[in-house]
Amino acid sequence: MPRRRVRSSGCLATFLCVLCAVCCVLPSRAYAGWVWTPQTGWIGPAGAVKDTPKEQLDFALAFFENGKFDKARIEFKKLLTHYKDALEAREAQYHLGRCHEEQGDYYAAFLEYRKTIQVYPSTTRFEEIVERMYQIGNHFLSGKKRKVLGTIAIMPARDKAIEVFQAIAEDGPFSRQGELAQYKLGIANLALGEYEQAVSAFEQLIDRYPNSPLVDDARFQIAQASLKGTFRPGYDQHPTDQAIEQLDAFVEENPASDLAPEAIERRKTLREQRAAHEFEVAQFYEGQEQLDSALIYYRAVLDQYADTSWAAKASARADALQPLVQ
Repeated sequence: MPRRRVRSSGCLATFLCVLCAVCCVLPSRAYAGWVWTPQTGWIGPAGAVKDTPKEQLDFALAFFENGKFDKARIEFKKLLTHYKDALEAREAQYHLGRCHEEQGDYYAAFLEYRKTIQVYPSTTRFEEIVERMYQIGNHFLSGKKRKVLGTIAIMPARDKAIEVFQAIAEDGPFSRQGELAQYKLGIANLALGEYEQAVSAFEQLIDRYPNSPLVDDARFQIAQASLKGTFRPGYDQHPTDQAIEQLDAFVEENPASDLAPEAIERRKTLREQRAAHEFEVAQFYEGQEQLDSALIYYRAVLDQYADTSWAAKASARADALQPLVQ
């Protein structure tokens, strides 16, 4: 009997020594449901989250910094689910965008970046995020394709450039990229042939940023958009009149600009086009035997567009009609 007691005491002592050794090896703090090994690091059950938002953020960042972006996104999303009101949430939301950007899914990155500044407008990364959005817009404007459901889209993504620049103009109008995004919004619309929207974007730039160095270029682009959006003399001439006005203002205010010679040439082309329209209207009335109205339009060509090739034709028709009207 005494011998058994000694053996039991020896087993108990051995057990306590092993337990003590194990406790010394384990980290000072453990997490319920989490297992750590040197090979895998911390692994938790599905949906498990760290005890504090900082610990969860650090855990997710470790994946991000090691280029494991899919795993990082999962852990950032867990933080946003369980600690959405914590200060760390804005970093998690921002890094969701970074993960997508690193993986080349720029549109998904843009959506996450925009969500960051809309949900967390006080983020200290505001300017950086707007800059990243702006570069994504440039990427799409250059004609680069975008991912759709993980695959590369067939069509260029200039329509997405419009969406990105519009978002910057709305969410960050006073950021460093605000006026640039407003200008690029007009350029993107021009690239897609959306001339009315392009003119509107450039006009908003002029209104919002009257002292911007981009104002002169915006006026010139308005003229270009109006020129491209006008098809033939018989159409509504408001875009042509608008273009002429913008070119007049541009040349008058920037006579030494490198763009001035091209602006003058375009203005000449537009005035020819406008005179042709007036001449066509005069011919229409003449064909209807409304000679008084025809004469008015022929004289308008002479008075307003004397520098065009249509002036001589209008003069000849006016001389021919004058005796018939009296």
